[in-house]
Amino acid sequence: MKRERRRRRFWLWAVLPLALLLAVGGYYAWNAYHSWNLVYKERTETGVPQTTPVNPAPVRETLAKETYVFLMLGIDSGNVEQGRSDTNMLAVADSSSQKITLLSIPRDTRIRIQGHGKEKLAHAYAYGGADLAVKTVEAFFGIPVDYYVAFNFNGVKEFVDTLGGLSIDVEKNMDFDDRITHRHVYLKKGRQTLNGQQTLNYARYRGDADGDFGRMRRQQQVVRELLTQTVQYRNVAKINNLLKIMGGNVRMDIPARTIFQFASTFSALTGNDVVTMPLEATTGMIGGVSYMNITESERSRVAAELQRLIRKQPENTAAPLQSYGGIYDLIDPGAGNRFGRP
Repeated sequence: MKRERRRRRFWLWAVLPLALLLAVGGYYAWNAYHSWNLVYKERTETGVPQTTPVNPAPVRETLAKETYVFLMLGIDSGNVEQGRSDTNMLAVADSSSQKITLLSIPRDTRIRIQGHGKEKLAHAYAYGGADLAVKTVEAFFGIPVDYYVAFNFNGVKEFVDTLGGLSIDVEKNMDFDDRITHRHVYLKKGRQTLNGQQTLNYARYRGDADGDFGRMRRQQQVVRELLTQTVQYRNVAKINNLLKIMGGNVRMDIPARTIFQFASTFSALTGNDVVTMPLEATTGMIGGVSYMNITESERSRVAAELQRLIRKQPENTAAPLQSYGGIYDLIDPGAGNRFGRP
């Protein structure tokens, strides 16, 4: 069971580019609209899928506003409707600057979940699905989330293989035995094309002094490369293959028409247009359970920066904080590791 859980966690990060690709890709064909109904689920009590007919012609319209916030959730289950969110990432997309800012929130962050007290952030999805996960993050940072995208992990290797592999600059020679497949892995330093399994091996590797922080750095590298190289693979056949792979593994509440608007607005987005926001956190034990702890001062700092981005205020301008659910009396106020820094 522990081995299976580790296997699920290591590739959650890899599916996050799929969410961004859906928001910025050029899906201008009838089959893309048809396949969209496989992944669409409103953030409502009933979760009734979209059934309203949509226009299959390309839509080139202006977005209703310049800045949107997405919550990306990687679910640790074969059923995307159930499970915990092992990966939790906010993406702030700014159409005027053509930039996306990413903020990774540790799954073990000790956080107040409505109706459940303080628990790990990952449990919010298990208790109440995307609706509760969104409300929990909104309350923590005092920001509105426009849309969510939830993934499980079964399509990752197929995703990379459908693209024809991923060209990536392997940062060092890697020679190790894979704990999951029990196969020996050797990757040579330098630019090369990796298939789906090799991509996972590269990003999973942590047999150096950098440990988990090195793995996060490589995961960010893979995310950027996926965004950049997918721009070059926008033909209908491959897009439809991707959607079919994703159909049973993805849920989101972004309407189809809005997707086409994003496609028009962010059609040239690449990994060079992605900025990572740092978040400091420490590890601590409570009642024999390990948590990631974010101090109140750090929460306030990150919340202010997020709100500044959403309101499009100049840098070094403090945004007045809003409340989306209360004040968090967080534990372990000491400074700690820098989570999310490259």
